[in-house]
Amino acid sequence: MRNVRVAKRYARSLLEAATDAGALDDVARSVELVRSAIASSAPLRAFLRNPVIASERKKAILAAIFAERVHPIVAAFLQLVCIKGRENILDQIAEQFGQLYDEHVGIVRARVLSATQFPDDLRARIESFVAARFGGKPQVEYRIEPAILGGLIVECNDVRLDASLAGQLQRLRQQLLSTNGKQV
Repeated sequence: MRNVRVAKRYARSLLEAATDAGALDDVARSVELVRSAIASSAPLRAFLRNPVIASERKKAILAAIFAERVHPIVAAFLQLVCIKGRENILDQIAEQFGQLYDEHVGIVRARVLSATQFPDDLRARIESFVAARFGGKPQVEYRIEPAILGGLIVECNDVRLDASLAGQLQRLRQQLLSTNGKQV
C-alpha cells in the first residue's frame, strides 16, 4: 500500500511537470511506452527491482534503452527516479500516471463483456451509455466471454453492471434457495 502512495506522488509530479511544459500528451505516450516495456520484459523488471545493482548502472541502462524513444521530460524523470532509489516501483508510477492522466483529460475506461461479438450500432449505444452514466469520454474495451451465456456486463471504475444471462440465472437461483430472506 505504501508503494502505491509513493508511486502516486511521483506520478502527480510528472503530470504537473508535463502540464507546465505543455507536453502532456507526448509525455503520456512516453510513459505508456515505458510501462509496456516493463510489463512485457521480465528481465527488465528483475533488473529494476534488484537492490544489488547500483543506481548509476540503472540510470545508464534506462538512458540507453529509452533516451531516444521518450520525451525529454520522461528521460529526465527516469534519471530522477533512479537517483531517489525508486526504480523498483517504476511500473507502479507509470500505472498511477496513466490513471491521473485519464482523470485530467476526462477519459473514462470501461470494459464490456458479452457472449458474442458486438454489432457497431450497439457499440455506439454502449459508449453513449457509459458516457452518460460515468461522465467523460469513454474508452471501452470489448471482450467476448462465452461463460456469461448472453446479455452483457459493464465494468467501469469500481462499478459492475451485470445484465448477463448467467448473472440473472445466479440471482434467480439465490432467490429460489432463500426462504423469507434466510438461506436454506
